[in-house]
Amino acid sequence: MPLIDRLLFSDQAPGVMKKALNMMSTRQNLISSNISNVDTPGFKASDIDFQAQLREALGSKGGLSLRATNSKHFGPSTSSIGDLTPDPFEEDAAAKSNGNNVDVDNEMAKMAENQIMYNATVQLMMKRGATVRAAVTELPQQ
Repeated sequence: MPLIDRLLFSDQAPGVMKKALNMMSTRQNLISSNISNVDTPGFKASDIDFQAQLREALGSKGGLSLRATNSKHFGPSTSSIGDLTPDPFEEDAAAKSNGNNVDVDNEMAKMAENQIMYNATVQLMMKRGATVRAAVTELPQQ
């Protein structure tokens, strides 16, 4: 099944997209903090690699890795997606003479990329809602 179909029609899709939006929102705040501290002596820029965390939670084959509390119980509630939390790390960029390693151009590029990903995820959520609504009402999608 193609990735777009898995995102639109999987039972886990709403949870994955919600978690992705939360992580991207957290990353946007972190990037904003980096930019606002561009002149703070000794400040070290941080970032979140939520895409790697999400890939790990989804598993290498694109299916969700499930953790069962009982051998007979499986489902979205046992998914590792809900357990994902932001895991910030300090960037390895070269520091300036004051010990600050924030590169404004790099941070602005990351912010733009993050915003594009956020908007794309919102569009996927809206498309999924329109698809479900069309199926329920038996009307064509708009």
